Amino acid sequence: MSDNDFDDINCDEYEYKSFLDNEYNQDAPDAPQDPVISEEDDNSEKENLSQSRRISPAWNYFNDRISQYSGRPVCCRCQKVFGKDTGISTLKRHLSSAHKITIENIKHTLKTQSVLNFKRINPWPEKEKSEHDNAVVEWIIGDAQPFQTVENLQFKQMVNTFDSRYQVLDKNGIKNLVIDYFEAKRDNIQYDLNNIPGKISLTTDIWTSTFNNDAYLGLTIHFIDNDWNLRNFLLDIISFTIRHTGGNIADTIISTLKEFHIFEKTLALTSDNESAMVVCGHIIAAELAYELDNQSFHHYRYSAHILNLAAQQGIKIIDNEIENLQYYKPQIDVETRWNSTYYMIIKFQKILCPIEMLAATDPSIGNLMPDAEEWTKIKDTLILLEPLEKATVLLSASSYPTISDIRFLFLGIQQHLDDYVRKEGFSQSRVASSILEKIKKYWEVVDSFTTVATILDPRTKLTLYAIGEESTNAVNAIKSHFTEYNVSPPPAMLSNTNQETISNWEYFHQLKRRRLDILGLQTERSERRSRSIGIHEELDQYLALPCDDNVDLYYATSVPCEQAFSVASNTITRTRNRLLPETARALLCSKSWLEKGIGSKRK
Repeated sequence: MSDNDFDDINCDEYEYKSFLDNEYNQDAPDAPQDPVISEEDDNSEKENLSQSRRISPAWNYFNDRISQYSGRPVCCRCQKVFGKDTGISTLKRHLSSAHKITIENIKHTLKTQSVLNFKRINPWPEKEKSEHDNAVVEWIIGDAQPFQTVENLQFKQMVNTFDSRYQVLDKNGIKNLVIDYFEAKRDNIQYDLNNIPGKISLTTDIWTSTFNNDAYLGLTIHFIDNDWNLRNFLLDIISFTIRHTGGNIADTIISTLKEFHIFEKTLALTSDNESAMVVCGHIIAAELAYELDNQSFHHYRYSAHILNLAAQQGIKIIDNEIENLQYYKPQIDVETRWNSTYYMIIKFQKILCPIEMLAATDPSIGNLMPDAEEWTKIKDTLILLEPLEKATVLLSASSYPTISDIRFLFLGIQQHLDDYVRKEGFSQSRVASSILEKIKKYWEVVDSFTTVATILDPRTKLTLYAIGEESTNAVNAIKSHFTEYNVSPPPAMLSNTNQETISNWEYFHQLKRRRLDILGLQTERSERRSRSIGIHEELDQYLALPCDDNVDLYYATSVPCEQAFSVASNTITRTRNRLLPETARALLCSKSWLEKGIGSKRK
């Protein structure tokens, strides 16, 4: 519509201004007396329209300042009254239909509205978002982070800084993804298990959380892959709500092995010395013999656990001597770890001088100091415990301890203890006798299980057996298994650069030489190397070669199972004691599988 068209309108500019002036006057004579009210409900109307509504030319034909109608737009032509929140489009339609007045859109008559330059944020498509979610899940699992972390404000801000298009899920969403991750990995594990070329060994233990008293049965699998690398991972960690009997433990383990179709591959089980575990070993052995005619299964005991029991028995005798030392607490003394007592005494020796200076000025401290006789007993105790500590370190590592080490280490310890039992004037001979008695009790059980591994270890061979009946029986044990095991080259070897480990081995080699000197066998050993003992030629040639003390072999240990429980104690904490057993299982198993590269391939 052109400007000239306004001349044809009855409400021209002069009349419009006059109309407005009159309306502001309360006594305006030409105010409409009986206006037509629109159908909008008065009770739903809002506050006065903002000034931004008046930028449209349509407002030249409406007046919303008539006090009688409380801010409602009133048509200047027909006096029709509209609601307060009537939109400009409604007013335009009224002008068009009732008065044939067309108002063009504001974008054609006014300046174009400015555009806000906000950063455009579009969420990632489903595939990319899933990849981002998986990265967060693996971080939560690998770093043992609580689910609540993803709702932390600073964490969200950090993620947004890295990638503003990624929206992190809440804790419940992440928890559900962790469960899904666990189930997917568990389904894929069968692929890895099917590729195991030979037998498997297992380690097991039961751990109970100190925060919620939930018990878990851990089961770790050990095997050698096609590249002759020793592998291990946590096969499962199962919530154990039933009684901890040998039968229940065995049933759970057998069920798990059958679920993964590896029951027939089971060669050995290693556990602690609890009576329930001993019963469990017997049941599994009987089940394998009955179902699969497997007579080669063996149940082994944790050798480091045997040392712990023996040392604890000896330490009980000297409690009076070390009781006062605990007052100073140079290092935490953990009851279940005997070597913590050993380390505490060692550290006390290092800080003895400043403590003596302090005791000289404070009689209350001086009264707690050991006297000369007690101090002699403490020093003699350290002499007794030294080989046990070194053996514990060697057997508690995760890469190089072997079953053949058990005989090598335990014979050295027994020789060491026997020397001090017989030594005149030694203040702790009774302690030495007590520890020796405990070790010999368990040694009768584990000795026969170490024979094959000891002889096939190029570091020891037959040097740990006396010539005669003992060595003959050992060789016969090899012959009985010769058809089962292929005498192959040892696995890939790695030079050991750990100075502490080298010194520990040298320590036990000294004990070995002392034992051989006592038995008068050193000369006979060197002569016997060239003699054949009448078994297969390959084995005969192997035994005829001199021992190689520089070889490090890799075999399964109980350490991975213990490490799994250490991870469990960092997962089920005082602040996460309401974690459901199934959720804890998913976190712990997934962490092991993620770190070991297990379960990544499809079946």
